[in-house]
Amino acid sequence: MDNKSRQYFSFSFTLAVFIAAISMVVNVLFLVVPLFSMQVFDRVLTSESYETLTMLIIITFFFVSIQSILEWIRSQITLRYGYRIQESCSALAFHASLKQSLAKNAIHSQALSDLERVRETVASPGIFALFDAPFVPIFLATMYLMHPHLGHFALAGAIVLFAISLLSMIVTKRLQERSSKNKNVFNALTSDWLGNAEIISALGMSQNLISKRSDEAINSTVDKANADNLLRGIMSLSKYIRMMLQVGILAVSVLLVLQNEVGAGVLIAASMIMARVLSPVEQAIHNWQHWVEGWRSHQRLNEVMVSLEQDRVELPKISGDISFDNVTLGHPNVEKPLLENLSFHIPAGTSVAIVGTSGVGKSTLAKAILGLVVPRLGEIRIDGATLNQIQREQFGHQVGYVSQNGKLLAGTIAQNICRFEENALSKDIVDAAKLAGVHEMILTLPNGYQTLVGSLGVRLSGGQQQRIAMARALYTKPTLLVLDEPDSSLDHQGQSMLMNFLAHAKNKSVTVVVISHRISILKHTTLAIALNGGKIEKIGATAEILGLPSSKVESIGSAL
Repeated sequence: MDNKSRQYFSFSFTLAVFIAAISMVVNVLFLVVPLFSMQVFDRVLTSESYETLTMLIIITFFFVSIQSILEWIRSQITLRYGYRIQESCSALAFHASLKQSLAKNAIHSQALSDLERVRETVASPGIFALFDAPFVPIFLATMYLMHPHLGHFALAGAIVLFAISLLSMIVTKRLQERSSKNKNVFNALTSDWLGNAEIISALGMSQNLISKRSDEAINSTVDKANADNLLRGIMSLSKYIRMMLQVGILAVSVLLVLQNEVGAGVLIAASMIMARVLSPVEQAIHNWQHWVEGWRSHQRLNEVMVSLEQDRVELPKISGDISFDNVTLGHPNVEKPLLENLSFHIPAGTSVAIVGTSGVGKSTLAKAILGLVVPRLGEIRIDGATLNQIQREQFGHQVGYVSQNGKLLAGTIAQNICRFEENALSKDIVDAAKLAGVHEMILTLPNGYQTLVGSLGVRLSGGQQQRIAMARALYTKPTLLVLDEPDSSLDHQGQSMLMNFLAHAKNKSVTVVVISHRISILKHTTLAIALNGGKIEKIGATAEILGLPSSKVESIGSAL
């Protein structure tokens, strides 16, 4: 966590003390209006003095104005502080969400949601109940000064409401936790299904999934509905009790006035002070769930940001030397390992083919080289350093990666090629595109390099996306290239460009790891790793492992 984020995210002790000081003045000034009412009834009405009334009005107006200004100031402080927290920690929260999405192999924006929740909690007016609560004894003491019976009644009322708030916390906690877990599962299902709308529509699965989603929606909302119903019932009960306590304090005050134990001004003063005694407790009942969620979000953010704070060593430019030492790999949500006891060494500048039947773990192995899959056992080293010792951003800038689908991000083609680098030079972008053989194709698009793609713009074919992804992979002049079936959507021209691409990388002594089912692609590699049954079956020269003439173009899957 950088200094700016630490400064705003850890709630400043000085700021908290300042808000507490303002709250103390605000709460003391609250007594001005009750005192005004007592003076009007007990002094002005008996003396019929207009001068006294005028002075009381001026004094009250002055202090109430100060109270209102101070309340506005403290609300602005928390509001702006909340937005400053979000502004200063937004980048780290997004970084954490990227890491979480990678670890869980799914979209995961918990850190961003937590940051928003923390901002809402800090900026919410309900937060002032925490600062006002310590001054409740002052108002209780004032009630006792007016008359002990009034103090006893106010104290009893506060205890009753406090007991209700504890009841609210205890009975809703378990339901809310279960509801939150069900909601996360439901949202994950919805996100997954919406992301595969084409498949769902093409296979006529819409009605099946609509029905399934309705069942899941019911399951996800039952606990939430029960918790909300219970909480609202408690809130209604607390409101009813507060209103009855207000009636009760008036009744007690009237009885005391009738017995000439207090002045008539106590009627209004006692009612106002009673409301102030009960207000923080009632607000705690209404905001308790919000506070708890905010605190949990704060704790989760602290944990992920502390993990980001552990800076890794900045190493020199990598050469691309790769070694696996008894590595075991698996999917995040599957207990059984996919690949076990992988041990091999790829010297820098070597072109390597990873071959095997579908589902054997080729893509998982490729992702592990990039640090996208964390080994369950063993070590993966790049130039002698384990991946958790290398700064992620530094490593990423020296790596080129083309995934199976060549996924492009929402933005322009130029932004995708330069990896959204702010000060990218047009020449470097065009050079990368020419090297990948995609420059002419880009120029045929409506706005050339400024054409919007991804979810924001033009829908490109799979082959076009893969060719642009190759340009993106080459943009930083990487020393390590990982190509996961880069030819899966390419036409004949695209495959020719890919072979030129591989030849260029080989001439530049770039370490290349290729997954493909085509001999015409794999013949450009010098080393092959054959996977079978969760282990390395063979490793050696590509021609020896494949056992086929390098000129023959066919599927390897049937040959192994």
